[in-house]
Amino acid sequence: MNVNKPSAPPIVNPYQKHNPVTKVEQAKKAPREDELQISNKARELYDMKTEQEREAKVTAIKKQIEEGTYRVDSQKTAEKLFDKWF
Repeated sequence: MNVNKPSAPPIVNPYQKHNPVTKVEQAKKAPREDELQISNKARELYDMKTEQEREAKVTAIKKQIEEGTYRVDSQKTAEKLFDKWF
């Protein structure tokens, strides 16, 4: 009886050291970055909105401080510090 080798592709030997593919490594070195462009008018509108919100918030906090009802939320303060530094 004559048994021939199968015509299937060779099986990769997991114990052999494989050479890394250099084309994939080169592609990883130069990732593409997305860009976002905001018009000057949109930026002005956003700045005006945030400025108005900030003024309203500052006014409310000043009023609470003057009345003696302003309380610092230590949990929020700790979370913000943690998010910033860790």
